Amino acid sequence: MNYKTEYKNLLTVIIDDLRVCISYTPNQDNDLLCFMEQYIKAESHARPSILNEIRNCMDGKDYKNPFIAYQYYDNGEIEALENILKVYICDMHSGENKEKVLANTIVSVNELQEKSYGHLIDNWRNDHLTEFLVLVAKEVSYSSALAVIESKKLW
Repeated sequence: MNYKTEYKNLLTVIIDDLRVCISYTPNQDNDLLCFMEQYIKAESHARPSILNEIRNCMDGKDYKNPFIAYQYYDNGEIEALENILKVYICDMHSGENKEKVLANTIVSVNELQEKSYGHLIDNWRNDHLTEFLVLVAKEVSYSSALAVIESKKLW
């Protein structure tokens, strides 16, 4: 397998994983558990609305996604990350300074990570994202990528 195939596969895996984590399929049992946890942890003024959602869930009526409270990023951030990484590929293949391209990419990812309160890039995605960035750099014979990544990333 060549670098291009490897890093394109990694990009797909990273983006698909991010999308799966914000996909929601109603499941009454899981949703009730989530609502009950929220109810227990909520301040007294917030409990009536959560109780209403619990009733709706138990009765099979429409209710809001209980996991939305735990989602710190959405499709906008996922698309922004995908765009950053695709631009990185193009820019690394251009005549631009490779270290500057990589550093700017990391700064952009750092900003998304901060915007999502540190939830966009978890440990698993960190490993895959680092591997992706290094593979693209290897393809263009830039050997210092890992050192630059490790010195600049905040994820």
